[in-house]
Amino acid sequence: MHEPLEGEIRAAELFMELASELRSSILISVSRNPAKLSYLAREFDATVQDIHRNVNRLMVAGLVKRREDGKIHLTEYGRLVAKQIAYFTFLKKHEKFFEEHILGGIPEKFLQRIGALQKCEFVRSVAAVMERLKKIESGTKKQLRIMVSQAWAEEGRIIIELSMHNVQVLSIVGRNTIMPKEIIDSIGRVIEKMPTSQKMQTKMVEKIDAALYISDEQAAVMFPDIRGEIDMGAIFIGSDPAFYEWCNDLFDYYWQRGGYFDVRKTTIV
Repeated sequence: MHEPLEGEIRAAELFMELASELRSSILISVSRNPAKLSYLAREFDATVQDIHRNVNRLMVAGLVKRREDGKIHLTEYGRLVAKQIAYFTFLKKHEKFFEEHILGGIPEKFLQRIGALQKCEFVRSVAAVMERLKKIESGTKKQLRIMVSQAWAEEGRIIIELSMHNVQVLSIVGRNTIMPKEIIDSIGRVIEKMPTSQKMQTKMVEKIDAALYISDEQAAVMFPDIRGEIDMGAIFIGSDPAFYEWCNDLFDYYWQRGGYFDVRKTTIV
């Protein structure tokens, strides 16, 4: 039988404290604003005695402390733990989605920050997703950054229009990016004829592990289904600063590793 390591035991002890909905709520509340027991009792519709008992457990666990002002404050340990609650909150909220999708190709350092997606909107259905993507792209005024899993004609026309109106367009495609031949034949010829002064740059990577759409103030991401194909019918979208930064950082990761774009190396159908 596997003997639990000391680190595993300590983690289990922490999870035991966080398993209480009230204690987790108290931790999140004081992470925003330190408060007295009476305030917390009113906020959670609980007795002062009940709040006192649960705060004491958090104090014993080293997560909070009472200062001279009488308010409950997070310790630095508590602050770091509270930040990780968003990770589990996001996963629990979308547990059904993650039963049907995989994120294995995305670098570990981004998976560790997946809680950044907590405050974004989840949109499901191909029609709704495509409508939102059109709004993101057509509403861009300065720079559009996209990592494309599947090309579609209207998107190509929007990108050309943006580029001709002095909007910088940075795009990433992969060998697994689906490029319909009719789009290559029509849109491709237009792009080839565009003057080099137009602000359009494209890089190519071996594989697209997520689809990204980032405008001046809003971002969206799509993940692969269990077959490994980007699900065009489900999207996380929003303008929350943490989510926006996560999407931009992921784009930069692939952009820095991108090479020369050769449309013949994409998946042409």
